[in-house]
Amino acid sequence: MRHWALSTAIGAAILASGSASPAQSLLSGIYVLDREHSDNVSKAITSGIDDVPIATRALAGTRLRKSNTPSDGFRVYSSPDRFTIKDDDKPTIAVSTSGEPIRWKLLDGQVFDVSAKANGETVSLTFRASKSEPTTVWANSERTTVYRSVGQELVAETTIIGPELSKPIRYKLVYNRAR
Repeated sequence: MRHWALSTAIGAAILASGSASPAQSLLSGIYVLDREHSDNVSKAITSGIDDVPIATRALAGTRLRKSNTPSDGFRVYSSPDRFTIKDDDKPTIAVSTSGEPIRWKLLDGQVFDVSAKANGETVSLTFRASKSEPTTVWANSERTTVYRSVGQELVAETTIIGPELSKPIRYKLVYNRAR
């Protein structure tokens, strides 16, 4: 796992900057991807764009794969009013669980409006192409990932919808709590 020491230090700083823990939820922790029990994201995307017009299929596949690459591991901090997620390869997302969106930019320049909603021990994180981005055929698409704790695992179920897709793209990733 790349940069674990850096991620751990950043994660510790994130945790330290929030309120110290009675309000911290069961989702909070460090997680490592369990590839054996997770879906193949690339196959889910390929299957989901089979009926996208050929003129936009290659671009769609590239953009979807870039913005849906699973992390090998990440740190989560979740409280009733805040959700923060930090992994090695992407900028930190720190968002209110009130549903108010923030602007978030991937390293490749893609910009998203990200919002979160909490429902008990479940948090949903929704990504929409930012209104400030140039209009593309994918401007009205959205990706929602629902995070839930199942024992020592964090299950992340993702659904991607959009006007160019005849059916939603769905996949599930399973992460094990690091010890």
